[in-house]
Amino acid sequence: MTTLLDKAECPFSALWQPYLKYGQRMYFQRKSIIFTQGKSASGFYFVLKGLIKTVTVKPEGQEKILEFLGPGKLLGECGLDLTLYYSTAIAAEDSVVYFFSLQHFKHLSSTYPDFVTLFLNSLNQKIRILSEENTLTALSAEQQIAYTLLKMKRVCKSNRLSITQQDIASFTSLTRITVYKIFKKWKESNLIDIQQRTIIIKKPAQLLAFFQESIS
Repeated sequence: MTTLLDKAECPFSALWQPYLKYGQRMYFQRKSIIFTQGKSASGFYFVLKGLIKTVTVKPEGQEKILEFLGPGKLLGECGLDLTLYYSTAIAAEDSVVYFFSLQHFKHLSSTYPDFVTLFLNSLNQKIRILSEENTLTALSAEQQIAYTLLKMKRVCKSNRLSITQQDIASFTSLTRITVYKIFKKWKESNLIDIQQRTIIIKKPAQLLAFFQESIS
């Protein structure tokens, strides 16, 4: 059975390679801002390396992490409408992205018909994942955190995650205290470890089994 976690891994990196020469290669150090919520948009980005998080500020002033994006993912697609960015994109670790302006997009779309299909498939997968993640609130707090860690493991292709407990709280909408208590319990059980603001998954199989109990 295909699960939400199976969909978290993006297969599009290699397919985008022929088109990257038309974009603008950009390097962002960890914590650098790629674009800012409310600013005029002028195109979209493709993530080649690294990890990007998108954050929105709610009307009451609270920050909410919308998604974490690794290699093969798109961000800032609203830039094709030349509207305003609805979120802020921040490099969670040193990252390489390619920027495609509206002019780039028009040229590629008219020159390479397969590009349009690739773009739409990439976008549709992202929309499906975001839509299904909205149902995670029906799970327990531990199951939500287990899902988040396992998703990040796939995105980063590593058991060492450059995210904080506050990031997880913001992504899941759980309280910081709830995340801290669960992490304390999991550290004592040797499921995870935390070293220098890095979360280390020590027993991913147990986390996966725990998460799958919620969807079986």
